Amino acid sequence: MKQLKPTDSVLKETSPADFFAEQLRIATEQEQRAQSRFNGLAIGRLAIFGGILFFLWLWNSQAEPLYGLVALGLSGAFVVVMKFQQTARRQRNFLRNLQAINTDELGRLRYQFQRPETGEAFAQPNHVYAVDLDIFGKHSLFSLINRTRTDEGSRRLAHWLTQHAALDEILLRQEAVAELQADPTWRQRWEATALLHTHAAQQVGALREWANERMDTTLQKSFLWRWWPLLTALLGGLAWASLLPGWLFWLSLLWHLVLIRRFQEPIQALSLRTTDLGHTLIAYADLIELANEVPFRSRWWKLRQTPAQQAGRAIRQLGDWFARLDYRLHPFFMVLIGIPFLWDLHCLAALESWKKEHGAELESWLDSLADFEALSSLAGFAFAHPDYPMPQVAWEDGVLVDAQQLGHPLIPGDKRVPNDFVLAGTGHTTLITGSNMSGKSTFLRTVGINLVLAQMGSVVCAQKLTCSPVQVFSSMRTQDSLEESTSSFYAELKRLRQLLELSAAATSTTPIFYLLDEILKGTNSADRHRGAEALIKQLHPMQASGLVSTHDLELGNWGAEQAFVRNCHFRSDVQDGKLQFDYSLYEGICRSFNASELMRMMGIAVPES
Repeated sequence: MKQLKPTDSVLKETSPADFFAEQLRIATEQEQRAQSRFNGLAIGRLAIFGGILFFLWLWNSQAEPLYGLVALGLSGAFVVVMKFQQTARRQRNFLRNLQAINTDELGRLRYQFQRPETGEAFAQPNHVYAVDLDIFGKHSLFSLINRTRTDEGSRRLAHWLTQHAALDEILLRQEAVAELQADPTWRQRWEATALLHTHAAQQVGALREWANERMDTTLQKSFLWRWWPLLTALLGGLAWASLLPGWLFWLSLLWHLVLIRRFQEPIQALSLRTTDLGHTLIAYADLIELANEVPFRSRWWKLRQTPAQQAGRAIRQLGDWFARLDYRLHPFFMVLIGIPFLWDLHCLAALESWKKEHGAELESWLDSLADFEALSSLAGFAFAHPDYPMPQVAWEDGVLVDAQQLGHPLIPGDKRVPNDFVLAGTGHTTLITGSNMSGKSTFLRTVGINLVLAQMGSVVCAQKLTCSPVQVFSSMRTQDSLEESTSSFYAELKRLRQLLELSAAATSTTPIFYLLDEILKGTNSADRHRGAEALIKQLHPMQASGLVSTHDLELGNWGAEQAFVRNCHFRSDVQDGKLQFDYSLYEGICRSFNASELMRMMGIAVPES
């Protein structure tokens, strides 16, 4: 199929939007031709079927053998045309998938997330930062990055978003992302292939359980009975030739039912857990074989291609046997094939044989598949944002965050206001003061979400970012809980206790980087000031640094006297009776607040001070 060739020159000269639009145009044109070919083959197949019926009628009415031979020849042609039609249908569906993928990419560039998968299924209410930093949800980092199409890939991407990687793994992923970023057509081919299989997104947890189970030894020895149908067939032939009485054949066939009943419990238990799993595994086999075709050279890729070299064939074989086991769900098949040939026993024996041969390798194969898809998402994100750089992540003795023009990736570029920010060493707190709606919370999230991106091996929304490995921790959206009978203030205190526990256990190689928004906002100003001051002092000797936003000017004044506290602020101005924000970060304590002005704008008569 014709697609833009992903050479370096094309990628440099073509914007992501133009690339996606061109791919959409090409796929649409090719899909129309594929549909016409499919329709033509459907008409031809119908005509051949009509011809078969016609010549069978002639053969029956005129007893001319030639008509029977013509009908037989047309039957062969019918099968050939049916195969061509299946190929045409697959090609048409593949092109339709490419259209959907590029339409989704164009919408994603406009921050219009059309896919129903939001990652909320992977959300953890008490995670150290996921809720506060919008990692999952309709308008989330997951929705922005996710290009996975299997359940395994989605789970792996969610894991990467919520668990920072080791430094060596980060560097390997960065190398692989840079390589895969330059091949957008392969990534789209992967997605389009996965979408050909309606069951590709099915969970395979039951498969993992099955691979670790061991069948009763007695039952395994009983697998030899699956060859009993050979004796039944012999008895049937001898009975048909009148060499043996017919009741022997029927007695032997009745023994089939006894054997099936003996294996009914394990077969039914397996079938209930793995319905349609065969189709999922066949999809996985297609994807793994596709991954093994590409000559990627990065170390990360080779480490995962090596265990997957034989995976495609083996997983396809397993998928075929699970698909065959599902035949038992069709009553006519069971009566005509299942019982006479002990179909279930053959399937179960084959599955157990596969488990003995490949069961130990299955987990590594599924891991490779999941890694391929998750990394493809990072590469797709990088391709869609060619102005986003790869951050420099390196070991430091403590915390290092050195960012130039750092922006929030979920804010459109024409509305995003980037800022520079530097924090080095442990035991340091940057206090962010500012008026309402001036950008304090957004800035905290901007720093946090880019650190998450950096530590999963992704590009970041910045002009430049240098950072050390850290454990991000946030306390920004603490809420009351009726179920636990806790107020929002108490919920925040529990969150802060968690921060202290994590900081006490942290090491210099992975210190804590905390983001605390409107600290202790649920209590009076005196207690808020004392409590915030005490918390910052307690965090100072620990392996932790971070940002704290507050409206408390007294806290800012106290911080100005501490060597380990830095004051920064966001400001607002009133011009012509309207509030103006520039969302830029400034040094020092904020001296202008807008709460009174906002209340006046809402009709509350607040006297001038």
